[in-house]
Amino acid sequence: MRVSECWAVLRAEDVYTSLLRDDPARMTAGVRSRVRGTLGWTLPGRRGTDTTEWELRPNAVWRFGRVFLRCPRCSRPATRLYVPTEDTRPACRRCWGLTYESRQRRTYRAGRSRWGLIFSPIVYAMLRADDAREERATAAEKRYAERREILERFAAAS
Repeated sequence: MRVSECWAVLRAEDVYTSLLRDDPARMTAGVRSRVRGTLGWTLPGRRGTDTTEWELRPNAVWRFGRVFLRCPRCSRPATRLYVPTEDTRPACRRCWGLTYESRQRRTYRAGRSRWGLIFSPIVYAMLRADDAREERATAAEKRYAERREILERFAAAS
């Protein structure tokens, strides 16, 4: 199964933004030392709450440190936790044995027919990858804008 086929995904960058929004003073501690906590999250259409541990580690790239989630199965740090189907519990990509679409083998003969260059699986996969890249870039711009706004409000209040 591929990560893109999962029913739900919890991303560390979403947790980072949520933590920054809820308690920016706590996030400033992540600049110098590790900060840990527990996160409860509910998936749509499912009863109950899943609990996940998170850890904020100092990092030169992320302003207040980098958030990692702890896999409930293997306790390794992960940036994403996946729920492949509606009736399963969250775990990291390694525990589920998930792979990325870009790692799938493609045959080099796919584009040899008359219409093969236009309709080949390779060209289709490349176009999908380009679209996904643009979607991720747009989502990142929105996250960064939201974080800047949160930090400006926090600085103004201090």
